[in-house]
Order: sequence, then C-alpha cells, then structure tokens
Amino acid sequence: CLNSGAEKSNGEFLVFLHSDTVMPSLWDTKIIAALRHDQNQNYRANSCAFSFGIDTTPAGLNGNNYPTGIKAVTTTANWRTHLYSLPYGDQVLSLPASVFFYLGGFPDQCLMEDYELVDLLRRRQVPQQQSEARPPEKMVIIGGEPAWCSPRRWQKFGVLYVTYMNSTLVNLYANGMSDDDLFMKYYLVANKRKRDKSPWEITPLDNGIVNATKNENDTEKKTK
Repeated sequence: CLNSGAEKSNGEFLVFLHSDTVMPSLWDTKIIAALRHDQNQNYRANSCAFSFGIDTTPAGLNGNNYPTGIKAVTTTANWRTHLYSLPYGDQVLSLPASVFFYLGGFPDQCLMEDYELVDLLRRRQVPQQQSEARPPEKMVIIGGEPAWCSPRRWQKFGVLYVTYMNSTLVNLYANGMSDDDLFMKYYLVANKRKRDKSPWEITPLDNGIVNATKNENDTEKKTK
C-alpha cells in the first residue's frame, strides 16, 4: 500500500507516516527545508527522517502504565539514527519522489521494506562522494522535536522483550531469513500473511496462536 499511495501522489516530495506516529510541529516546513538543496550546502539530501520519540504524555499513555526503561529506548535509537543514518520506519521517512521512483520504491515484501529502502539510500551516499560532478548525497536526520511513536507495544510487552524481539528479527533478516519466514516468526503464526493484527495486538492466549502451536505439536507427535 505504500507504493500504491506514492503512485497516486503528484508532489515533489513523498512522506511516509505510520498510523501510530504523530508528526512534530511544523513537520512540513522542516521536511521541505531538509530536502531542498541549498547552493551553500556541500551535500545533496536524498532523504530525511525525524529523530525518534515515544509519546509518554498522559494522552499518549492513554491511562496505561509508563514503561520502565523507555528513555533508554529513545536514547539508543537516536544514537544509532544520528551516527549511522539508520532511522526506523516510524521516524517519518521522506524523500524526493524522483529518488523514490528511481530506486524502484519499496520492495514487494511483507516486512522489512523500510529497512531495504533505507539501505539503498545509505549505499547511494558512498559512490557519490567519489564524484566531483555533483555534491555527495546524504540522509538528513532532522533535529529538534521528534516524531512521536505510540508507546503501546512497550506497555504491552515491556522494554526488554520488545528490544530483544526487534534486535533478533533484524539480525535474522540481515543473515538471510526471508521476509515471509520472518513474518511468521514476527506474527507468531504457522501460515504466511493470514493475520490482520499486529504482534502488539495479540497475546499467546489468542486462539490463532494456541491453535497454531497445538497443530505444530500434533504434527511432531505423529512424526515421532
């Protein structure tokens, strides 16, 4: 659906916003300023993203618990973002439409599509730096107020579990696990792409998960 939305747009820049993320104030002005090339700059922005934030205001917490250790999540995420140009998809990845379509858009896969696009954008920075014909390309991380992500996943599962899960899945994908296999592991299902809930909206007591686990155990018993 991300590519479908991009194809229907007619603007100079494309902004990809997750449904559980709230934009910072003056977000449009900041994105345009980051992506528009200034002749005095020694680089050309091929994309931009906001710093990472988690909405722990009373409205964001929605009457639920304040996740212990949540500040460590935002601190380490922003270290990674600013030092290595590795933003999350929920940091409002934005880029010129011409760059997006030149790269082929998001890959047609169920997970890690933003990871792949960011990887392509980062790789474009290296060869351009070796050319004197035009300024080197750069992914700009917009400072100041961050994009505010919903805290619900950390409230539901805790900081340690979510951090472990995210790190594990990224490492599995980087080491060759397919996006479909990753989907089954991420959504805790035995079949591919059959659940319409995110992993943060389900629990191990969900009937679909229990049944999937039961079927796997039955199969193992019959095999033995």
